[in-house]
Amino acid sequence: MNDNLIEETVKRYIREYDRYKKLADIVFNICQNIVQKNLTIRATVQHRAKSPSSLAEKLRKTTKYKSVDSVFAGISDLAGVRIITYQEADRPKVVEDIRRTFVGIENEEIRIEVKDKNGSNGKYYKATHCQVALPSEYLIDNFNLKNTTCEIQVCSLLSHVYNEIEHDLQYKPRTGKLSNEEKLLIDQLGLITKSGDITIRRLLEATNERLKKQKGEFVDVHDFTIRMGELVKVGESFSKNAGLLYDEFVNLKLTSPETIFSTLLNKDENLLDVANTEFERLTEYIRENNLPVKIDKISSDLLLLVLLRRMVDPILKENPAIADNDRTSRLLKIANVYKEMISKQ
Repeated sequence: MNDNLIEETVKRYIREYDRYKKLADIVFNICQNIVQKNLTIRATVQHRAKSPSSLAEKLRKTTKYKSVDSVFAGISDLAGVRIITYQEADRPKVVEDIRRTFVGIENEEIRIEVKDKNGSNGKYYKATHCQVALPSEYLIDNFNLKNTTCEIQVCSLLSHVYNEIEHDLQYKPRTGKLSNEEKLLIDQLGLITKSGDITIRRLLEATNERLKKQKGEFVDVHDFTIRMGELVKVGESFSKNAGLLYDEFVNLKLTSPETIFSTLLNKDENLLDVANTEFERLTEYIRENNLPVKIDKISSDLLLLVLLRRMVDPILKENPAIADNDRTSRLLKIANVYKEMISKQ
């Protein structure tokens, strides 16, 4: 692009910068909720709006844009969020939840692109890019963000390290071209990420085995997920929707298996038996009344139903208002349906 067009584009971007920053902030908070509350996986989330100087630098290296409007239509990461999972295996889980949570332009499907090189042409870049817009419930106070998109990149922790180093050295060389030795070492780093992913998976599996033997109060949500998942016989699948459930248990001061058993069960009752009984009751009620609520037997929903059997009134009293379009209120919607069921029986 010529200097005049770059200057005009950057001036417009500076005027609109706050809008892209607000979009990145909102998408970041939603993504935090996805990894911490919905999936309850080990991951970190980063976000930013592209700086005006970075935009100018990018435009100086391309000739594809012929107008200011074409820049804003063509550059996908003016607002950007990155989700970095500890495990490569968690990447598709995150992408699927992003698909369920966000929309595309004009409420179409979001655009998803898997950019895995797997060593082709000496490249090992591995990430999934999702181009998303905000659903209608997030636009009530942010109408100026309608059909403005944010790029969400999802990659594993080790892939992130490789991606950052490779991109910085390949595309932002300080002087001259990369030497053959630099290229060789970048290739070696890409190969290390493959073995490193296996090591991280085995490390987390060993950590989980250790946590299963712990006693007393839960250290964090991951400790809660591992120990209670073992007790209700669903294993790692217990992590689904476990973050919000953990918050409820902490609020109710049910912070260990022992306090959960003593508070929620009679002396002659078995946790899994109670969970399965309540699951069948509520599933049948939902089916008979054709209600738009889904519960999952292979998830933390089993323990949620044990909690609701004794604590549905305190939970609803603490959280009285539920907006119909609030996607974060799944636990409370289930609690309302459960309360309705027991009131009729």
